[in-house]
Amino acid sequence: MDRGGRLPGTVAKSALAGMAAAALALLPATLLAQSAAPPLTDSSAAPAPQPVRDEAAIAAAWGYATSDLAPDPAVRLGVLPNGMRYAIRKNATPPGTAVMRLLIDVGSTAENEDERGLAHFIEHMAFNGTTNVPEGEMVKILERLGLEFGADTNAFTSYDQTGYLLDLPNVKAETVDTALYLLRETASEIRFDPKAIDRERGVILSELRTRANYAQRNRESLFEFTVPGTRIATRSPIGDKSVIETAPAERFRSFYERYYTPGRSTLVVVGDVDVAEIEAKILASFGNWEAKHGEAPDVPLGKIDTARTDEANIFTHPAIDEVATVLRFSPYVEEPDSKATRRAKLTRALAYNIVGRRLGRIARQENAPFVGASVGRSDVYKIANQSVLNVATRDGEWQRGLEAAERELRSALRYGFTKAELAEQLANFTTGYENAVRGQDTRSNDQLADQIMGMAKDGMIVTTPESQLERFTALRDALTPKMLLEALRKDFGTLDKPLIHLATKVDPAGGADGVRMAFAQAQKTKVARPQARDAQAFAYQDFGNPGTVVADSRIEDLGIRTIRFANNVRLNLKKTDFDKNRVLVSLRIDGGDLLASRDNPEATSLMNIFVRGGLEAHSLDDLYSIFAGRAVSLNFGSGEDYFGGYLATTPDDLKLQMQVLTAFTTHPGYRSEAINQYRSYLPNFYARLNATPEGAIGSQIGAILSDNDPRFSLADKAVFEKLTFDDLKAAIGDRLEKGAIEIGLVGDFDEEQAIAAVAATFGALPEREAEFRDYDEARTRQFTANRSPRVLHHKGEADQAIVEFYWPTTDDRDYREDVRLRLLAELLQIKVTDQIREQLGASYSPAARSFTSSIYPGYGYIQISTNVASADVEKVSEAVRHIAAELSAPAPLAGSPSTPSPIAADELARARTPILENIANSVKSNTAWLGVVDSAQSKPAKLDRFRSGGTAFGTVSADELLAMARTYLSPDRALLVQSLYEGAGTGTALAARQSPVAANAAPQ
Repeated sequence: MDRGGRLPGTVAKSALAGMAAAALALLPATLLAQSAAPPLTDSSAAPAPQPVRDEAAIAAAWGYATSDLAPDPAVRLGVLPNGMRYAIRKNATPPGTAVMRLLIDVGSTAENEDERGLAHFIEHMAFNGTTNVPEGEMVKILERLGLEFGADTNAFTSYDQTGYLLDLPNVKAETVDTALYLLRETASEIRFDPKAIDRERGVILSELRTRANYAQRNRESLFEFTVPGTRIATRSPIGDKSVIETAPAERFRSFYERYYTPGRSTLVVVGDVDVAEIEAKILASFGNWEAKHGEAPDVPLGKIDTARTDEANIFTHPAIDEVATVLRFSPYVEEPDSKATRRAKLTRALAYNIVGRRLGRIARQENAPFVGASVGRSDVYKIANQSVLNVATRDGEWQRGLEAAERELRSALRYGFTKAELAEQLANFTTGYENAVRGQDTRSNDQLADQIMGMAKDGMIVTTPESQLERFTALRDALTPKMLLEALRKDFGTLDKPLIHLATKVDPAGGADGVRMAFAQAQKTKVARPQARDAQAFAYQDFGNPGTVVADSRIEDLGIRTIRFANNVRLNLKKTDFDKNRVLVSLRIDGGDLLASRDNPEATSLMNIFVRGGLEAHSLDDLYSIFAGRAVSLNFGSGEDYFGGYLATTPDDLKLQMQVLTAFTTHPGYRSEAINQYRSYLPNFYARLNATPEGAIGSQIGAILSDNDPRFSLADKAVFEKLTFDDLKAAIGDRLEKGAIEIGLVGDFDEEQAIAAVAATFGALPEREAEFRDYDEARTRQFTANRSPRVLHHKGEADQAIVEFYWPTTDDRDYREDVRLRLLAELLQIKVTDQIREQLGASYSPAARSFTSSIYPGYGYIQISTNVASADVEKVSEAVRHIAAELSAPAPLAGSPSTPSPIAADELARARTPILENIANSVKSNTAWLGVVDSAQSKPAKLDRFRSGGTAFGTVSADELLAMARTYLSPDRALLVQSLYEGAGTGTALAARQSPVAANAAPQ
């Protein structure tokens, strides 16, 4: 559950120290007691026992004993005597942080019939009471230490694995030790108190209910058709409703004790830690863990009939996208990780990528036969292999799309590939491997942990980037198109008489037999040899004489260099070493969505496909070929007040990246194929609007909050069908030609080379406007004065509903007030989670957030939103009203009897501490810096906010938050919006107008 954005800044050491002390003081007494492992480190205590390393046992446990691949020596792999594996890697990106991952090799496919859903349910119960941590305390403990529930504290359950994920905001002893302690509690000490289980049933049912939609039913239909009789088809991780509602505690405990065992567990720790120290702590914490009933064997998943052929299945739903899945199964082939295996996989990957490029090229053509297509081969949980062709088409065009995609695949299998196609892919792969080597020292904790988790799950050995590049280089020059063709034929096999699953809105003529026969007929058509394509040079490398720098200064305390060229283009530079061989770029050209007006609300709607229109000299597909092997991003869209975007490149390709952005500014292609693709997307978009409660609210909330202001409302489909690039060009052409420009660069680059790259591109353009325009009239936005409850209707499941409350607030001009509103929203998040999720068990993911606009003066709101059962709408609505009313109640009169504050000190600490930690860590990331550098000259007020860091958050008192609540959260100011199943409740459907691209986004 993501609880909103994070603000950049720094935190004073004294403030952090005070918050850490407060967090420790709030730890429950039971947690401080000795149990499976001590939660806190005593520096005066005897050193922890050091693990005895049996290298042969470690190699066997991690699966590289018989491989000729050497694991990355920076990863300390190990196995405890009880069989639990662990992996530790020191990494300082970002510095002073770490991640922990506890993986259990068990998922939903291990469940008996009367256990369906328990693997996932147990994952939830880990946060609901263990031997030494009372129910409800685990998340609170982590919040006190600065971990945000959902963002930093999370878990997952899949078909074959359960994982517990902690992102530590610091590596202080108390944080590291407490995190290890809580994971150890999770491993063997979950209590399964019957009352706690009963309280959590509603949360699980809410999650099941939320997932139940047309897309989920289509997946179920696909699995039932393709892998019938297997546990993959009958053991969805979310489980069975009757089991979730009735399973007794003993059944939970039985499953838990069978499968939560050391031999099925892996602990991964990556971060700015001492490897030997962490290894000793793992031994001390987990060394005494024993399987109560021994190690349970894996449950057979069932068999897939690889000889089954020539069948078709149809799933229909009025909101489903039309997609045909064509597949053939073959016996599973074990491929242990080795140099030979990786060579074979690389060769196949090159071949599949070429086929994918061809399919993508067809999808981007005028009147394309399909919207998208892909081809590949993979294993199905190691019980079979599958060769798959997926084809997404416009409604009713499945047969045309299937024919075209099958023909392209068959052409590749017959005639193979050209030297130019191979060269393009080799260039891309070479760049990828070389950039991985250059950036290896600043890989993120998450990235490294994911690689190790992949090794733990699939046996793919974590090797060094240098060794990967070395193996690729040794193979690269020997590869030929013929080798790729042989690899593709051997790997993919055939789609002769396949199984076909068709998802469509309306049953096709002839039904399943008609689908099967249509594909068989398509296979009889002849295929042609692919035509070689001439290589092109990029046409936009010279924009005239490089611009002259007329102003050059530094913002010393922030390390930002600001440049202005003679043509008024601004450039802001921030060199960092957070991410080697990587440069983040921002381009802001005056205008953006502020150009939309009540008379022309769709002025910038087509900016979301602007790049698809290519350049005057090159189509988008041409650009993909031209930039093979180059780290160039094609991202140019519309923000609230700018055109351009945010993207990433490398120091070597920064000059080319600036050429590309300048070309899109001066020579956009506006090609018609992009418009045709856009129009083909519209029917599916509109068909989905009311198919779920989320869709119903997402498509209409903009109109509701703005009193049907057409700029923030969704227009009829016919309006978008009529839009052309001529309309877009007329709206934005002047801004692209003359509008003020500000460019931001953050990362690993040479400043003088970066200035030269911008001087030769944007700096060489004719004179631009010196300042960004005010657009005062466009900045008018009102929050609706009509606070009557709104009831919207959806066509999803009858028991699905959404309850949302909105309270208008203000914009973000007053930073102090903005901070208080943000902290108030974090406090509301804690309260709605506690009362609606934990106490009522009525929702899986209630959410609260504060939005304060930087674009529209006076505009902002606090929002609380939650998915609920239809029967719980009023109960949950009343709970939210009660929370808001309690916080906004008038202050007691002087002399009145004192009453407890509705904001407990612990609640405030838990709301504040994760924010402070996030702010402290944000200054260690290029992304946070780019958010300041992007407009360091045009919006200098952002610099002061960045400088203030967490100081403002650290000083907000409970009384100040109550004052905010009394100002904004009073019951008479609330707007209630409910999304109910059609036919439920009363209310009128509301006119809705909003850009299709943003219709499902939160209102801005």
